[in-house]
Amino acid sequence: MNRPDELSPATGAKNRKFTPKRAGWLALNIFVPASDIAGMARYTGRNLSRLWQRLRNVTAGHGADSYRPDSWSQAVADTGLPPDRLARNFRISRWFWWSLMWLTGLPATGFMLMLISAGSSVSGTGLLRVGCVLLVMMMLAVTGFVQALAVSYRLWQLTEKRVSESEAGSFRDFLQETHWCRQVLSGGLF
Repeated sequence: MNRPDELSPATGAKNRKFTPKRAGWLALNIFVPASDIAGMARYTGRNLSRLWQRLRNVTAGHGADSYRPDSWSQAVADTGLPPDRLARNFRISRWFWWSLMWLTGLPATGFMLMLISAGSSVSGTGLLRVGCVLLVMMMLAVTGFVQALAVSYRLWQLTEKRVSESEAGSFRDFLQETHWCRQVLSGGLF
């Protein structure tokens, strides 16, 4: 009449049978803490769904190209900051992204050269590990480059006082009128 999950009246402890399923669960938890991973997955899933809903609410009715100011003065007025403060913020942001680009790009290049010079003496797992590190570092470097380019474009718009198509302040105009690659790689020094 006693089920295994009922409390025994004398000790108050649970009577548990040792089943193959339970043994498998215990073995799995020794190598991979499945209960912790399951709890994390539930928690993360709920938070991701909430975040996705918030993003949908925030971006509802706002396209990527929905904000187009008519003039430079309107764009600056919409920020709520004076032009010199905006320029300072853009320069700080550009130096941050420039630093990320070089602090991850140079070591990644060095690792790549060491990997090439090592040739076939690197094992398969070592090659995989170094490849993963290189991939992450190069992605960070490319992200830094792209963000530094975007900030350089905004800084150029601010200094040239051109933001709209009619003022010739588009990204295409920026690319044609400046040495954008040299400017991004040098952090705006050249």
